[in-house]
Amino acid sequence: MALASFVLLAFEQAELRLMVPVRSVLATVVSPIQYVTESPYRAGAYLGGFFSSHADLRRRNADLERESLRLQGLATRYEAVLEENDRLRRLFDSRTRLRSDVLIAELIEIVPDPSKHEVIIDKGSANGVAVGQAVVDSTGVVGQIVETSAVTSRVLLIIDARHSLPVEVLRNNLRTIATGTGSPDKLVLKDLPVTSGIREGDQLVTSGLGRRFPFGYPVGVVASVVTDQMQRFAQAEVDPSALLDRTRHLLVVFPTEVETTSPEEAPLAAPTSGAPEEQT
Repeated sequence: MALASFVLLAFEQAELRLMVPVRSVLATVVSPIQYVTESPYRAGAYLGGFFSSHADLRRRNADLERESLRLQGLATRYEAVLEENDRLRRLFDSRTRLRSDVLIAELIEIVPDPSKHEVIIDKGSANGVAVGQAVVDSTGVVGQIVETSAVTSRVLLIIDARHSLPVEVLRNNLRTIATGTGSPDKLVLKDLPVTSGIREGDQLVTSGLGRRFPFGYPVGVVASVVTDQMQRFAQAEVDPSALLDRTRHLLVVFPTEVETTSPEEAPLAAPTSGAPEEQT
């Protein structure tokens, strides 16, 4: 019995040794077939992972774009706030050039009439604003008040063709009148004597005559000078100093005590008869 078991065991081991090469050959033959049959599953798994990763990347890109737009908006608002603070600081500094009390006002509306150059500010008679007061910004004269309500006022800009103001050439103290042209960036000095000596680059400031505009505040710079054919008169174009198309905050100038009563507002003298009044 033991001998039979030993014989069977030896036969089985010999069979196993003989089957190893056969199994190796079968594995070599079957392996490509197995790979081919599993390829669709592998491809499906790969494509599923690819598209899933692609969708995740698209979502992440969309999130990053939204975050970038949000940060750009914050940066733009931050820059706008810095610029506004800078403008306000210059506006406050410009008060030192004025010898009058001022009121800070904000531009809230542009009059929608192409034939006029007027703006509306957020201060009115309730704030002490009155018709005729000068309006300036940190760089120059803007215009004057022409109409008021309780809470707003209308400002006629110096470039309006209806507006004129007395000015002085800083270089030689020549006094003349700067008139609006209706153009958004030009004033004009008309009928200047050729002997006036005015030339391109001359700086103009308010002369203070008429007591409406404060003395010595910037008005503009002479851009060009043209002489007529008879060589008797000249005309100069002036670039305004004020940032008329960009400024937002303005200063309304209150007249000083000396300026409170202008010559136009002074009481008229009582009429007299032909014979002088007898002195007593």
